[in-house]
Amino acid sequence: MSKVLTVMPSLQKNKDKRGLALDGQLKHEDTNLASTTIVTDPSQRENLGIIVQYKVKVKLCLGALGGDLVAELPFILMHPKPEEEALPLLESNAVPNSEVPVDTNLIQLDTDETLCLADNDDDIIFEDFARLRLKAGEGDA
Repeated sequence: MSKVLTVMPSLQKNKDKRGLALDGQLKHEDTNLASTTIVTDPSQRENLGIIVQYKVKVKLCLGALGGDLVAELPFILMHPKPEEEALPLLESNAVPNSEVPVDTNLIQLDTDETLCLADNDDDIIFEDFARLRLKAGEGDA
């Protein structure tokens, strides 16, 4: 006895789920479920980031006297490596430019917050939780 299941890792098929890890951005159509995180050293407990793992729960009904058999089978979800763009070949007598371009404006300090929020719509916003904890502690005292 065997059964083949097909997993559709696109966001289109899983929109009603909560707490999904995604590759891509929500506003784009080509957003997929995130690839599985491959941990090379399982003894290392400190991880910087999110570990993505998938498993399938299989339930086998053995009848009234046999009961049920339940197993969770882990699987790896990987997406194909994106194709690299072909780099233009340099002529043999041409000297490559070894100068690295320097961006002098590394930090943008915009005072107009509406303009800043519109430009950086895709950026992640971090909150200072330590400051919030200090303010909460002052209120309790």
